[in-house]
Amino acid sequence: MASKLAADIVKVGAVRLRGAAHRPAPSLFYMPGLASRADWGGAAGLERRGFAELAAAVRRMEASADWLRDEYAAAKAARARDGRGASDYADGGEHGLHGGDWNWLTYVDKGAVSEAFAREAPVTAQLLASVPRLMTESPFGFAFFSALGPGAEIRPHCSPMNLRVRVHVPLVVPKGDVGLGLAGGELRWEPGKALVFDDSYVHHVWNRGDGDRVLLLFDVWHPDLHDEEIEAIKAMFAPDRGS
Repeated sequence: MASKLAADIVKVGAVRLRGAAHRPAPSLFYMPGLASRADWGGAAGLERRGFAELAAAVRRMEASADWLRDEYAAAKAARARDGRGASDYADGGEHGLHGGDWNWLTYVDKGAVSEAFAREAPVTAQLLASVPRLMTESPFGFAFFSALGPGAEIRPHCSPMNLRVRVHVPLVVPKGDVGLGLAGGELRWEPGKALVFDDSYVHHVWNRGDGDRVLLLFDVWHPDLHDEEIEAIKAMFAPDRGS
């Protein structure tokens, strides 16, 4: 009979180098044994490493980039017509490191799926729901349209853990100096060409361009995690349902 896994956070002795750009440095905890690379090399890199299903999902997103961009614009316009806020973003916590305008339209927020987003952007929601092991039911999982205004930046930081891989699907990239600093290097967005990276490495973002930079961001469970490990991690962070 297979044993039932349980997850816990264990305090261990560790060496942590502040500002060590070339190594992952999650701010909360680190799970050993997971492949560690800053830049996964997009869909092609996932496929080379044997993660064909996830690579195919990323390619579906890339092929749908024009549709995603139009659906984002329509959802944003509908909110404006209805007098609703243009952004779901709340300044604080993990994401309280930015300067300038940073607006979200959110499908997954700390692991919780938004039914309202599915009504606003049904094609995007359907594509996200089809992503293998999209990171839900975990406080570390996000999926949202991310619009970073001209002159805005997100200062250097690391994710709280190394359990996820983050995907950016660029939809609008303005002219000018717009980029992602990752592990001491730089990546540039190209519309319709996804970036796949490990955000437990030090990273930062800037938009010195002439308009909003818009992308679809989503998190997936680290491809090296087994299904039973994911379920154990979810259970560790599940709300207490005791009597």
